[in-house]
Amino acid sequence: MSTPSDKIVNRYNKSFCIKPFTEISNSAIGERMLCCRSEPVGIKIKNPDITEDFFNNPAMHEIRRKMLAGEEVKECWICKETEMASGKSHRTFVMQDFKQAEVDEIFNTGKVELRSLDIRFGTKCNLACVMCGPGSSSLIAKEEAEEEYQLVDLNDFSLDQIKKHSNGIVLFKTTGGEPMLLPAYKKTLEFFVEKDLAKNIEFTTITNGTVDYSDLMPLMNEFKFFKISHSIDAADESYNYVRWPGTMSRIERIHKRIVENSKQYKNIKLEFGATIHVLNVHQVVKISRYLETLGMHNAYNIDMVHDPDYMQPGLVNKQVLDELEADAIEWQKEKPGEYRQEILDFVATLRYNYNKINSNKEHKQELLDTLEVKTIFWKAKRKLDVRDYIPYYEAMQTKCK
Repeated sequence: MSTPSDKIVNRYNKSFCIKPFTEISNSAIGERMLCCRSEPVGIKIKNPDITEDFFNNPAMHEIRRKMLAGEEVKECWICKETEMASGKSHRTFVMQDFKQAEVDEIFNTGKVELRSLDIRFGTKCNLACVMCGPGSSSLIAKEEAEEEYQLVDLNDFSLDQIKKHSNGIVLFKTTGGEPMLLPAYKKTLEFFVEKDLAKNIEFTTITNGTVDYSDLMPLMNEFKFFKISHSIDAADESYNYVRWPGTMSRIERIHKRIVENSKQYKNIKLEFGATIHVLNVHQVVKISRYLETLGMHNAYNIDMVHDPDYMQPGLVNKQVLDELEADAIEWQKEKPGEYRQEILDFVATLRYNYNKINSNKEHKQELLDTLEVKTIFWKAKRKLDVRDYIPYYEAMQTKCK
């Protein structure tokens, strides 16, 4: 059966993506990105006008040339890897944001037109999640004494650029850091509403869910469409470890309030996203069961960690994947449905990652050794032992050795 990736390759080529032709994206520390999933392209965005780089920088010209020619773009390796595993990726998803004729025109002419912004306002964050790093979390930077990254504040710069380049924007996305903690986030919402632009914009926010933003919902509802994706990553006490210093008990209380308060707003859509890595593979079905208790079972998105490489889910023992698959099959039998089938499909993606990692035992051991060093560091800093929260961790480290 043809996959979303196959359809794009057959119609265009293996490299082409709409984002570098239509979107300005930056990292939380101010690096130019091709989209939220790409590697930085080596351009700092703190110039007087971010569109100068977008339209005229030689590096962007070369990336677009490669995409039109079907040549590999190294910054896009995550989508390539994901498509090899599952036949779909962020690339296949975002291509759906545009009409077919619009995509065809860009591919055939190389047309560059700014349509979307993916802007981060800085690194301020109140969590230090295990798969994250100092470039996205000020708390991790502080913990690791990374002075360069301790608190990158792009609030004024990013807001100024948004105001300059808001005309014609139909898509807007922001993540963190934690957007709800950054002053420019609310100011951006207010700006779009005051300028009567919100009605034309589909706005996406990715939040760690620790802030009750019910007071912002009236502003959010002014947009054409407002999606808020809540990162969760675990649905029991494991949450306290993988999303430290957050706690499952507190996040559950906030989720319940947010879900209830959002019901009165027709333009707001809530989603919940899990980023699956070596320390939460066992949570895939548990999270979905938890979301069913909130009435949000159809709003569950799953992705997997590729970077840092020592957090890849394929590092777990085969038994962990077998148990997850058995759990997913049993759960599917209870109440068959499309979203439950997606869980089973995701298990196949995890097995692909497992097989790839186990094709090089020496490198696998290096990754596990790096992970062990990190967990020892976290135990010293956070006073939490991974073995108290992740049931298969000890067996995973022992079996490989």
